Amino acid sequence: MSEIKPTLLRLRTSTAAALKEELQYSAHRSMSALADEIIEMGLRVKARERAEAANGEAATKLAGSVC
Repeated sequence: MSEIKPTLLRLRTSTAAALKEELQYSAHRSMSALADEIIEMGLRVKARERAEAANGEAATKLAGSVC
């Protein structure tokens, strides 16, 4: 089981309202659990985008040095 660290996050009113709305359609028992999952998914996407951008830059540098 993952370690849980109590954390206070300041969210925009619109973000909190959207999270509360999404909770109605979710199997999660709490807004915190839902928010944790959404944040984790978003972080994975951002990490993948960074890796793809880094790979693209490396390919561009390599192509530039070959030409």
